[in-house]
Amino acid sequence: MRALVAGPGGYGLASLGGMALGLWLPLSRADRAMAGTLSGLLLWPVVFIAAFGVSSLRRLMLGVGACMGACALMVLVAGWRP
Repeated sequence: MRALVAGPGGYGLASLGGMALGLWLPLSRADRAMAGTLSGLLLWPVVFIAAFGVSSLRRLMLGVGACMGACALMVLVAGWRP
């Protein structure tokens, strides 16, 4: 279960976090996209390491889910449309 949270869950959080950062930074469009991509690449290993460092699976899933929800809300508030 931890591997599922670390792999796909970490990827989802990294992509949502990168999108949120890319939409909220006060930079040019290209710089925002680059900063969002690089922050996502830095966030995924952090989630992967935390998945095997947190003592409780419930706490891990709630933490990743809450972070994904917060990032998704930031993306929707910023006006992203698919």
